[in-house]
Amino acid sequence: MGEDNMIQINVYDDEGKIVKTVTGEPVHFRFGTIRKLMKLVEVEKAEDTGELLSIVGGAWKEITRILSRCFPDMSEEDWDGVEINELIPAVIEIVKDAVSEINKIPGDKEKKPTAV
Repeated sequence: MGEDNMIQINVYDDEGKIVKTVTGEPVHFRFGTIRKLMKLVEVEKAEDTGELLSIVGGAWKEITRILSRCFPDMSEEDWDGVEINELIPAVIEIVKDAVSEINKIPGDKEKKPTAV
C-alpha cells in the first residue's frame, strides 16, 4: 500500500456505532499470493455456483492471511464487526497494490548484448 492510498477499516458494535478504525500497513506480496489473488479476477467467468465457490474458496485463506498482515491491530473478534461493503473495497485496493507491484518489476525491454 502506498502512502497516498492508505486503507482504513471500521469495526462496528451491535448498534452500528464505530468502535475502532484501523489503518492498513504496507504488505509485500509473494508470487504465489499474487497468483491466488488473480484467480479472484476470474470470478465473473465462473459458469456455476460450484466453480465460483472453488475460486473464492481457493483464495480465501490467502485473503484472510493478507488482511491479518495488512491490519495487524485487528483482533479475531474485530473482524466480526467489519461491514462487508467496507471490506470488499479494501480487498480490491490490496489486489490493485499487488498488480501495481508486478508492474514495477523492470522488464527486459532492450536486448542486451551477448557475451562472447
